[in-house]
Amino acid sequence: MPFPRPSAAWPALLAAAALATGCKPEGTFPSLAPRPIESEDPLAEPIRTAPAVAADPQLRGTAASLLAEARRGDREFEAAAGAAGSAARGPGSPGSESWVAAQEAISRAEAARAPTMRALAELDRLATERAGLPTNDADFAAIRAALAEAERLAAGQQRRMDRLRGAVMR
Repeated sequence: MPFPRPSAAWPALLAAAALATGCKPEGTFPSLAPRPIESEDPLAEPIRTAPAVAADPQLRGTAASLLAEARRGDREFEAAAGAAGSAARGPGSPGSESWVAAQEAISRAEAARAPTMRALAELDRLATERAGLPTNDADFAAIRAALAEAERLAAGQQRRMDRLRGAVMR
């Protein structure tokens, strides 16, 4: 049987059928109204409360021990730098015995910095590590104070080494 020819009523019937099927929902649907989360700024920093962390005497002890090591290294450096300063005051021409003795004394002073530099590196590592972990404020302040003093000692040693090297280079 051939397909019937569309009549003038045919588009109206199709439109009515389409509207009839779309008018009645088949189930429950969620509301399309904005949800509360959609009204928040996605770039706003969330409110975080710091966790209460008990003091850690071992952590403070580690910082104090590392600072004591840095101070011990500073005392050793001062003794070696004093000897290097005496040798650097009157070195002869490059390659002479007095020049070689001054260079050796400066090398000993540089080597004496090792405990301070090692303690500084450990304090820096400890501060960096603890910055990412829940840490008691007083404990972290003790670490930062020890780190600051070790940095001050190392900077003073570096200035003195620069002066010693400069004296030998003249």
